[in-house]
Amino acid sequence: MSTGERTRFITLIALFRMATQLMVDELIARLHAAGYREITAAHHLVFENIDPDGTRLTTLAQRAGITRQSVTELVSVLERNGYLELRPDPSDRRARLVCLTRQGKAQVRRAIAEIAAIEAEWQESFARARLDTDARELLRDAINEHAAMPQRATAEQRR
Repeated sequence: MSTGERTRFITLIALFRMATQLMVDELIARLHAAGYREITAAHHLVFENIDPDGTRLTTLAQRAGITRQSVTELVSVLERNGYLELRPDPSDRRARLVCLTRQGKAQVRRAIAEIAAIEAEWQESFARARLDTDARELLRDAINEHAAMPQRATAEQRR
């Protein structure tokens, strides 16, 4: 494969990563314009994975695919900036839940509205390219199908 051929070939994985980065960058720019200047792309991992009633640090780390130490650092910054607070977990008093503050809930509401607008813009781009299906449904179906594949392969190997 020549250098020119290598530079022309781009994997679907890389394209998904680039699209994700563009969407998150746009979200952060919109949040900054709305006054949430302390929010970074890394903080998106926390907000995207927190439950309305709070979430344990270990669960946040697992959902975000990062270490507990990394999520602890992100939560600490967001706590200092007034977006999050730590509360005792009612199901286990030794554990603590990461919870949204009033300011955190307002930021999440704004982020959800901005995400909807960003997704609508991308969907319009897909429509202009004659992809007349909902991209979210298309991806969800493909993810569900491929998530089941290892289970099917394992079942077939046992036969």
